[in-house]
Amino acid sequence: MTLFGVEHVLPRDQETDALAGTELREQAAKAVDALSAAVGEDPQTLSRRVLKLLNLPRLSDADDHDLREILRELRICEQEGKRAYRARLRRVTRVPRPGGIGRLPRPRSVKGASAPGICALCGDGYTAGELIGRPPFTEELPYLPIGWLCWHCLVHRRQQPRRRDVLLRFFHALFAGMEGVGLNGHECGVLLDWLTQEPALANSKPWTADPLENTLVRLRASTADANPATWLSAQTAHTIIAVLQEAPASPSTTPQDGETLDALVQHLAEWETNPAGVRRAQYGTGWRYRQRVLELTAHPTGLSERGGPFHLFQCRVNPSGQLVETE
Repeated sequence: MTLFGVEHVLPRDQETDALAGTELREQAAKAVDALSAAVGEDPQTLSRRVLKLLNLPRLSDADDHDLREILRELRICEQEGKRAYRARLRRVTRVPRPGGIGRLPRPRSVKGASAPGICALCGDGYTAGELIGRPPFTEELPYLPIGWLCWHCLVHRRQQPRRRDVLLRFFHALFAGMEGVGLNGHECGVLLDWLTQEPALANSKPWTADPLENTLVRLRASTADANPATWLSAQTAHTIIAVLQEAPASPSTTPQDGETLDALVQHLAEWETNPAGVRRAQYGTGWRYRQRVLELTAHPTGLSERGGPFHLFQCRVNPSGQLVETE
C-alpha cells in the first residue's frame, strides 16, 4: 500500500512520460487532491505550493513539461512520507547568473531534478537532484516553449559556450527562418577557433565557393571587443556548416559536438530536398514545413527528437549597438 492507501494512484515514470495534454492535466489535478488528503493539507494550499514551485499563477498555465515534472515530485512525496512534501515542493529562488554579454534571462523556475533526464536543448543527461530549470515563456512566434534545461544551458551556455552550443544557435535560427544567426563575442571566439584551427579548411570547396575571410575579420573583432551581437547571414551560416563538416578530428571537438554537426547537416539537407514529400500547399515553406520534415525524417537524430524551433535568447542592444542588460 502507498501513502494514498491504494496502489498506483500516480503513474510510474514510463507512464508519466507517455501522458500528454488533457489526460496529463487531469492526472496532475488528481495527484494534487490525493496528496492533499494524505498529508492533511488544504487542497488550495497544496496547489499554491505547486504553483510556487513552477512560478506560475494558475495550474492551467503549466505545460506538459511542467506537469510531468510535478507528477514525478508528487510520486516522490508519496514514497517519502508526510514530512517530505514541504521541502520538495520548493523552488530555488537565488540563481547567480553571469553579467554582460553572457547573461541569460532569469529562469522562470529552478529546482532539483526529481529523476534522471535529458536536457531539452543540448541533450546532455542530468541526474536526480541536479539543478534544472525552465526559461521564461516567450510570445515571440514561431518559437515553441522549451522543456527543462540542464544548468549549463539554463545559465552558462552564452558565457562559456561549447562548440555544440554554437551549432544549436545555428540550427534553431535557421529552423525558425531567421535571416541570420546572432552570436555574442564569446560564441564568436569559439567559432573563430574552430574555423582557424585547421589552416587547410581555407582551401576546402565550400570556403573557395563562398570565401570566409571577411567573416573571420568580423569574428575576431567581435571576440576582442566582446560584442553583444554579431549577425551572420543565413548563407554564411550554411557555408560555415559545410566547412566545419570537412574539419579533421580534433581533441577540441567532442563526440557530442560531432553528433550535433552531423545532425544539423542532415536536417539542413532534408529541409532543402524534402525527402518525406511534405505538401508545401499544406505546410507552406516556413518553420511549420521545416518542423513537419523534422517529424517525418527517416533517420531520427537528437535534434529531431528534441524538436523546435526553440527560442534561444539573443542579446538585446540599443540603437547604438550597446548591450541592454537582462533582468
